[in-house]
Amino acid sequence: MELELLKEIWSETNGMPPRVVKVDADVLQKATSFQQKIITALKRNLFIEVIVVLICVAAIAGFYFTAFGGNFREVSWMYIILAAGFLLYYFRKNRLLKTMQNTSLSVKSNIEIQLSTLEKYIRLYLIAGIVLVPLLMTFFYLLLSYKHITIFPSLQSVVGNLNFTLGYIVFSVFLTIALYYLYRWYIYKLYGKHIARLRAMLNEMNEEM
Repeated sequence: MELELLKEIWSETNGMPPRVVKVDADVLQKATSFQQKIITALKRNLFIEVIVVLICVAAIAGFYFTAFGGNFREVSWMYIILAAGFLLYYFRKNRLLKTMQNTSLSVKSNIEIQLSTLEKYIRLYLIAGIVLVPLLMTFFYLLLSYKHITIFPSLQSVVGNLNFTLGYIVFSVFLTIALYYLYRWYIYKLYGKHIARLRAMLNEMNEEM
């Protein structure tokens, strides 16, 4: 699913032939002002998010590089790789927002295509964020097993390794479900509500035509 979204995003952000649509001047002026405010808010939220992510990744990577005698440096590199992927996502999404900000609403077909692409970016972001939860939990478990490190020795000695592993899997499932709803709310607050307003504006323009 993620690969399909990426292919669609890459194809839609490359070469969009303009198709000008005649819109009433007053409607166009109000809509353009509204569009600029929404996209400015989206760009601001995206910038704040990337700064927070980079600070958190730097802190986590620095901690695992030095803590526990350097036995968990793999965790640091994993977070650095994730940060690099997020930066790629940030630059492409920010470029799309800049294009939307500089595109006249009279070229309405392009705005609609760009908005659809932005919605796919958000959906990809949600899917990737949720998929990462079980992947990270699995990574930590395999890393601990490979290094023969027991994080809860007293618990594992009582319940046994098999029951501990089953409990870990159940915990990972519940954590993924809980974070899904939290992450979906977070994305809506940060991006979704603004995109919904922009979509509603385009619908109103269609009615005015």
